[in-house]
Amino acid sequence: MTPAKILIVDDEEDIRKELSKWLNDVGYKTSEAASGNAALALARRMNFDAVLLDLRLPDLDGFEVLQKLHEDYPDICIIVLTGYGTEDSPARARQFGAFDFFEKQPLKFERLITRIDASIQQFRLQRESFYQQEEVRRQYSFENIIGESDAMRRMFDLIRKVSETEETILIQGESGTGKELVARAIHFNSPRKQKAFIIVDCSALQENLAESELFGHEKGAFTSAFSRRAGKFERAHLNTLFLDEIGELPLPLQIKFFRFLQERTFERLGGVEQLEVDVRIIAATNLKLAEAVTQGKFREELYHRLNRFPIEVPPLRERHGDIPLLVRHFLKTCGRSRTKAAKDISPAALKLLENYHFPGNVRELENIVASAILLEESEVIQPEVIRLRLAQPIPEMQTEYADLPYKDAKEQFDKAYFLQVLKRFNHNVSKTAEFAQMDRSHVFTKLKNLGLRNNGES
Repeated sequence: MTPAKILIVDDEEDIRKELSKWLNDVGYKTSEAASGNAALALARRMNFDAVLLDLRLPDLDGFEVLQKLHEDYPDICIIVLTGYGTEDSPARARQFGAFDFFEKQPLKFERLITRIDASIQQFRLQRESFYQQEEVRRQYSFENIIGESDAMRRMFDLIRKVSETEETILIQGESGTGKELVARAIHFNSPRKQKAFIIVDCSALQENLAESELFGHEKGAFTSAFSRRAGKFERAHLNTLFLDEIGELPLPLQIKFFRFLQERTFERLGGVEQLEVDVRIIAATNLKLAEAVTQGKFREELYHRLNRFPIEVPPLRERHGDIPLLVRHFLKTCGRSRTKAAKDISPAALKLLENYHFPGNVRELENIVASAILLEESEVIQPEVIRLRLAQPIPEMQTEYADLPYKDAKEQFDKAYFLQVLKRFNHNVSKTAEFAQMDRSHVFTKLKNLGLRNNGES
């Protein structure tokens, strides 16, 4: 690792020289400044990992220099080392941007070096965490939800409004429209953006364990409850809880969830104590909950409670004008991991996508572009590659299949399927395997078992 560079700012030459020698002896690189202006000039010209700053300087107020360094160079760890501190100096120094503060007297080598090492290490970890959080916020900002259509603009307006609140939000939309992306955008632009975003997939909850998973249980609540366990709601205290596929929540639990939304309290399974937690709830579903209520599959009171602030994510077929923007976006994101990848799409290929109905919505478009990047041999995606990935209407079952036992019908289908795919790829088995999303060796075995040679002939 490159040695850290430290700028020593002190008007006393003896102190500067002594500090510089100590730091050089343990592997740091140092520069010196005898005044505030000299320190600011060096900071403009050179990169420093840390600054040791005295508050009493001949030209500028030390707090003024501290504030300027912190504002202009936030990645520098500033440590105030002074012999002229007052009782409120440490608090004031931290307010102006100092990471640490200590007195010069008595100035002891081992204590000083240990303190500087620890401060620089802790500061680096904090900055790394900060940049990671910034990257997450950037990734889930409004700007990364692609769309300029009227439907998307209306949705953006709603997201901005609800993000500033603590209200429970219901996001509705078909599969693949990007409901989780919208939920993350709400969270990372909310007052809880520094907190965790916790996901629960309600469709994956086992009905007999769902209450325990969500609300926790007490020891002895059921046969295998050997100890108390906190549930998702309890562990999400002060955070955001995203309940995906809320329409799949078992009916008995819907009552308990409704009570929680009303009162913000609950009991663990097998418990009597009322627990209070501070959780922001965002729910999502691809079901039409109003219809589920009519069918008796969803509690009416819960639906009305969730539906106070609904956000509808439009399907891609209702915003075809956004397809070129999405395609350009996916060309960048899906092509990053490949050294040789298509970087553009031909007008004819784009036209095919614009005329397609996209039953799988944005997720399907992303998969089509990712596949096209893999299969296209030139730098521009051509229509032929796109056609291969567009879902075709499912034809009526051929009579001869329906008249055969399953094993024989499956063999005939497999043979017809591989004959057609081999033909599309000019009998290239590797590309056939990529398209079929199968291992190449598996395809070779399949062709052999079906009595097909590599050229697709029997």
